[in-house]
Amino acid sequence: HDLGRRRIVDNTADFSLRVVEADEGVLKMRVVVGRPARRTPVFSSLMSYMVFNPYWNVPHIIAVEDILPKLVSGVDYLSRQRIRVFKDWTENAGEIDPQTVNWTHYDGTYFPFRLRQDPGPNNALGRIKFIFPNRFAVYLHDTPQRSLFNFTQRDFSSGCIRLENARALAAYLLKDRPGGRKTVASILSRATRRVVRIPNPIPVHLIYM
Repeated sequence: HDLGRRRIVDNTADFSLRVVEADEGVLKMRVVVGRPARRTPVFSSLMSYMVFNPYWNVPHIIAVEDILPKLVSGVDYLSRQRIRVFKDWTENAGEIDPQTVNWTHYDGTYFPFRLRQDPGPNNALGRIKFIFPNRFAVYLHDTPQRSLFNFTQRDFSSGCIRLENARALAAYLLKDRPGGRKTVASILSRATRRVVRIPNPIPVHLIYM
């Protein structure tokens, strides 16, 4: 029943995110949520850190349902999207040449590879992702697909929440850190991946109301 004096509330029913302090809204933005076949789950967790210039490890369902059909026709898609292929999901898995793989031999029942998109302007996660541990592997993140925020009904994602203004949320979460707001601009001026702890972890509630 205690949602927290300071909290992030993402309401998938009206495609919005609010940051609340002492029952006063301090930040609000539009979001994109999971489409009907891959709905954003309802749960609560605690956000403790964010990643700037993140890699995107493509979830299995997206790899086999969305990307694999493209690879059967040709692997040029991977280089255009700056996606690399690794042998498996182990930490030290070796990178492999996608040209050496017969992609027609794989499907949803057997697809051992890990696809990882490098940081950059076209990365599916944009420039920032916000992490709160959960069993659904869902998080908040930036997006390069800005046009989606022009729609009234914004259910286009695969479960994660895409933010209209990820930089504003990052600046808010780092406001208690010395030079916090400048930190966001400074990190984003570089292209290297960086993990930043949030000085005061904040509850996150994904609701449907």
